Amino acid sequence: MLYSTASVSFRAPRIAAALLIPLWAAFAQTPLPELRTEPVGGGSTFTVRNLASQPLTGFLIELVNYPGSSYSFWQDTLSHEPLPAGGEQRIQVTNMTVGAVPDYVKIQAALYADGTSSGIPEKVAQLIERRRFSLETLGKLVDVLEKAQSAGKPKASVVAELKQWADSLQPAGKTKRDSQPAINQAAARGLVADAAASLDTHTLEETLALLHAAERRGSHLAAR
Repeated sequence: MLYSTASVSFRAPRIAAALLIPLWAAFAQTPLPELRTEPVGGGSTFTVRNLASQPLTGFLIELVNYPGSSYSFWQDTLSHEPLPAGGEQRIQVTNMTVGAVPDYVKIQAALYADGTSSGIPEKVAQLIERRRFSLETLGKLVDVLEKAQSAGKPKASVVAELKQWADSLQPAGKTKRDSQPAINQAAARGLVADAAASLDTHTLEETLALLHAAERRGSHLAAR
């Protein structure tokens, strides 16, 4: 069975209706995080330092105005713990171009635990909408796993269904990679694929606990 919004009736998402962050707060500027990009064997590394007084809950890194190439890296607190004020995070990626041309690599948008933001308003709006869509997907994931748990479904069957769901989350037609639908679908696909990978190596109860923890982080942000 394919779990998609077209074929499965889910209960209303728990969090997304709160719209996460008031727009006036979302665009109140806070200093952008500091970024250092370096080449490493087989890819590149980003080192992100939070310069704000609040935990960093989401950000977008992009390759900007580099001829013939594009790259974007999104991170959100639904899948990662917030980066504390003054804290640093090192991220390794397989893309080699960004490490070779660090001057073209920028943090374009950032969101903070108090509801403030920094960066280009259009990119901040994309990051907020991506989070909203991710929260909807997270609610659906929890529903699917809770129903599977109640029905006593074999874990292997649930993993296969999640992988099929993830594979179905592709933008329709020739949607541009930087369009909001493509951004949202990629985020949802990552959440579902991560849940399938977690369930592959953990029990259903353990995977549900991880999803509930992500929901709690989302609830905290939605209340801001």
